[in-house]
Amino acid sequence: MQRLSEIQAALRSEGLAGWLLYEFRGLNPIALDVLGIPAARSGSRRWACFIPAQGEPRWLVHAIELGGWRSVVPDAMPYVSWADWREGLRSILGGAQRVAMEVSPGAAIPYVSRVDAGTVDLVRSLGVEVSTSADLVQVAQAVWTPEQLASHRVACQALLEVKEATFAHVRERLAAGEDTTEAGVQEFMMREFARHELETGHAPIVAVNAHAADPHFFPRRDADTPILPGDFLLIDLWAREPRTDAIFGDITWVAYAGEVAPPRIQAVFEVVRQARDSAVAFMRARLWGGEPVYGYEVDDVARGVIAAAGFGAYFIHRTGHSIGTAGHGNGVNLDNLETQDRRRLIPGIGFSVEPGIYLPEEGFGVRLEINCYVTGSDVEVTTLPLQNEIVLI
Repeated sequence: MQRLSEIQAALRSEGLAGWLLYEFRGLNPIALDVLGIPAARSGSRRWACFIPAQGEPRWLVHAIELGGWRSVVPDAMPYVSWADWREGLRSILGGAQRVAMEVSPGAAIPYVSRVDAGTVDLVRSLGVEVSTSADLVQVAQAVWTPEQLASHRVACQALLEVKEATFAHVRERLAAGEDTTEAGVQEFMMREFARHELETGHAPIVAVNAHAADPHFFPRRDADTPILPGDFLLIDLWAREPRTDAIFGDITWVAYAGEVAPPRIQAVFEVVRQARDSAVAFMRARLWGGEPVYGYEVDDVARGVIAAAGFGAYFIHRTGHSIGTAGHGNGVNLDNLETQDRRRLIPGIGFSVEPGIYLPEEGFGVRLEINCYVTGSDVEVTTLPLQNEIVLI
């Protein structure tokens, strides 16, 4: 098991007796990942692993599946009946009074709400207090190794180069009077990903005018849209090195096809830029002062800037998401809108900061996305330079 010592240190710091990881037929991918169990090896019967704050993990596995588990946990405790299961849980818990499980009070953080209510009731019936494992999940899954941080830096630098190449490509085609479309630009970006030896789970967003007011718009060849002089353009691109442990980069930039952006677009851009920069400044001030900072608080700061400018109703998603080996990781999100993420920003995690204002009735939307990494007492922006002006193409 990776990071056992770090997990146990986190358990002790939170005053928890241990972490009870429960799995049944893929319902809890967190348990599989933390313990390094491939989904194909999980079996057809429920199992549990208790990681105590000190000592070796203890396993409970159905008797008919012990053979398949011997190479992973040769000393697993077997059970057969439902009564055995209950008593087996009591045994591996070893008198623990307070344990973590994948629960979230009020489903505030659905990303870690993975254990069914009945199983939680069963554990509580054994006289055990059940707490959320949300911050433990960060320690186990969201903290980057030095090698992963290096891979993230490679991805970010490559994405910034793809972004530059993309805007140059659009600029050249418009100047030459050549047909330029959302899907065509997206295909160009995919070729650039290949040239930089990057992989992505989904082709990038290329959104012109009103499409930029749809945060999750994706081009379609069968309903393609041209990009013309005088148009506003948003691109959102994410990718990583082609390794299973590599970390994604994820950026969003905006451009205008003309010599000067219209005043309304420029004004909205300035509000979004201020919201982005205020979020980073808030995190830095807290961390420099040795104070904790929580995901929901950062969202409040960015959202407050946008609301004060009169656009609160047009910022319809969280300020940022965790980044990991998937584009959206399992660490803290900067969110007090879609969810209330009360997880703390801990050293070694990365995430996006991407406030936006979406005005479909005005035919455009602005989002600016950067990536950040938490060091011991600071936040590093890993996607420099920042976009401080609308790119003119």
